[in-house]
Amino acid sequence: MQEILHSLEHSSPLLAYSLLFASAFIENIFPPIPGDTVTVVGAYLVGRGILNFWGVYLATTLGGVLGFMTLFTIAFYVEKRFIEKYQPRWITSTHIDRVESWFRKYGYGVIVLNRFLSGARSVISFVAGLSKLSPPIVLLLSFISCAIWNGVLIYLGLLVGQNWEQIITALKIYNQWVLFIIIIALVAWLMTRYLGKRKTRSGV
Repeated sequence: MQEILHSLEHSSPLLAYSLLFASAFIENIFPPIPGDTVTVVGAYLVGRGILNFWGVYLATTLGGVLGFMTLFTIAFYVEKRFIEKYQPRWITSTHIDRVESWFRKYGYGVIVLNRFLSGARSVISFVAGLSKLSPPIVLLLSFISCAIWNGVLIYLGLLVGQNWEQIITALKIYNQWVLFIIIIALVAWLMTRYLGKRKTRSGV
């Protein structure tokens, strides 16, 4: 982390904005890349007067939206039979149909929340593409989501100043809770479907 800070701090502003854009873009495609962390560091540098607020905000927001839409576009044009060819055996075409059906019904709402679901951003963009959601609407909603999330992160980064590492710690805790809630929700959904099928089979 200190290496990232040092690189941004001693780079030209144009290079720093480019690195912020690149990290936000790549983070959507390869989630292990710490895009949110780099955004907070960018906010810290804004507070120090090294970078401009709007430069950091636009670089991270546009990078995030472009990364989201890149994965969405790839999935949008991928043939379903290609997915079925390489899918795990325990995932059937029926499962994929159900997920796509659910996403066509609730997907736009999920996209609005995607930036707040850091561990699931790539999955959301990919499934949205497979579900053939409207590209213009997805673009608009992903921009709104990213704009709000990055605005909050940068504001908090400016607020805490030298203590920006507190936000990084808070982000880790937040991400752990988000992942925990997603897992619990998924388990509850699977249990509900399983019990429902048992009742149907038993004729209750």
